[in-house]
Amino acid sequence: MRRALLFSFVFWSSGAVAQIPVLHVSPASLAFVVDGRSQAASQQVRIRNLGSGTLRWTAHTAERWIRVSPPSGSGPSILMVEIDSTRLGPGRYDGRITIDAPDADDSPVSIAVAVEVASPPAPSVPLSSAPAARTARPSSPTPAPGPPAAQTGAREPAPDATSRGPLRIERKVLPPATRNLPYVQAVPVAGGTPPYAIRIIEGRLPAGLVLAQGAVSGTARVQGYYPFVVAVTDASTPPVTVAQPLGLRVIILQPDTALVVSPLTINLRLPGRKRDGRAALAIGSGRQRLEWTASADVPWITLAPPSGVSPATLEIVALAARLSPGTHHGTVTLTMEGAPNSPASVPVQVTVPR
Repeated sequence: MRRALLFSFVFWSSGAVAQIPVLHVSPASLAFVVDGRSQAASQQVRIRNLGSGTLRWTAHTAERWIRVSPPSGSGPSILMVEIDSTRLGPGRYDGRITIDAPDADDSPVSIAVAVEVASPPAPSVPLSSAPAARTARPSSPTPAPGPPAAQTGAREPAPDATSRGPLRIERKVLPPATRNLPYVQAVPVAGGTPPYAIRIIEGRLPAGLVLAQGAVSGTARVQGYYPFVVAVTDASTPPVTVAQPLGLRVIILQPDTALVVSPLTINLRLPGRKRDGRAALAIGSGRQRLEWTASADVPWITLAPPSGVSPATLEIVALAARLSPGTHHGTVTLTMEGAPNSPASVPVQVTVPR
């Protein structure tokens, strides 16, 4: 009995010292704007330990224009990030800071750094020496002398922002990311004048994801819903900036999760040329409830509802008024972001009697 008690005490003691730190860094990206005349304000990166034990970390970057302080530490810390604008000319620069904690889970963590350096303002020209400047923008453009054919070929108007519509972000929620699986999703920007400069001005992305070159990418590590605000600036003169809230959900797939549809094909024979054909499509995903969307590639198919949460039933309607006698083929596509077997295509065949 005494030996058994001694053994239990030793086992409990050895288990108590097995502590594992978990590295957590926020935010996942930084954006700086430098006007060329002064240094950009420094920004903070918060380093935390979400596990147990002692977190020992180091911070390093390959870009000489990024400065981090302190370069290493232990436990919860604040990392100061500064931009050395003397090493940069006008333009956009993208870099990266890596936080490494060799003994911790979720390490290393990469932080995207985006810097926009504005061009210095043009020097003012005295009025006494600027007769040409006053005529540089005539009310009616005067074509340059030259052969008529060359003039007509060079004067075609280039597409502008009005042909593309106003600058805008076309969604408020990005497709979900799956924990521990690669994720890439472009920020849905339209209109205005490309190229675009995109940055996060409020909130943060999930740990493991970064915003770079207009897309959110990486591997998310923590489940949950992450709201943030994105600002987009286009290349028009003067530039236009819009800001809009976005959201991203990180999900965890259960072992039996997969998109399942039934039946796999649909065959309809319309009872007459004035009566629509209807079919029901069952949508499932195992024990886990996931969002889905549905679309059809032909105008004579309507879907109700076009989106929802599994399990669900989708009604497929073949519109008789849009069909001529004969056999017609279409496809219904079901998408369940992050789930295996997605997207799923369901062929639809409709026969209209003569």
